Amino acid sequence: MSVRSRAFLAGAFVLGGLALAGVERFAIEAEAAPDCSAAAWRNWTPVKGRAYRTEAFSNGGNCATAVVTIAVRAPDGTVLWSDAAPGAHVMTFAGVKTRGEMVKALSEWLSQDHMFKTSADFPPWAAGDETPKSGEFPFYPETGVDRETYEQIRAQKLPVFCYVQGMESLACLTVTTDGQMEKIGVQLFPG
Repeated sequence: MSVRSRAFLAGAFVLGGLALAGVERFAIEAEAAPDCSAAAWRNWTPVKGRAYRTEAFSNGGNCATAVVTIAVRAPDGTVLWSDAAPGAHVMTFAGVKTRGEMVKALSEWLSQDHMFKTSADFPPWAAGDETPKSGEFPFYPETGVDRETYEQIRAQKLPVFCYVQGMESLACLTVTTDGQMEKIGVQLFPG
């Protein structure tokens, strides 16, 4: 083997060793869990015999700066909906300081104890009104959902999944007749 070939092989071994050292270092860093990494999940059965899975996660160096993510999976495991936000911007997570508090808040975020069981429970949208109203609190339909579409959705009595999306409102989705999920609008909180 020539001197040139030996030098090339030696260089390759050094570079290979450095590359492996970098990969190992990366793997170690990737395995270290942040201080406020947590998860919660629940089964949600809006249609008899069809269990959907709802999941919530947090990730961050501390709970005050954690990102929170919510997801809904179809019975076959397909993700139908997901949303992520800084936890500090979502009422459910305001003031959460420990991982234990975060797990509890994530579980509560998945709870479906609101007033909407089906789309028929959405407030009516009277002709001439700018938005549907539930008492003094407006329901703001998503862009592209006009009054006629909204009232058709209400008439279909579709399953509804709502979650706190900020400091003052619930995001409300329906499971459509073709098994997908779509956001219908936002209900403001009383108070």
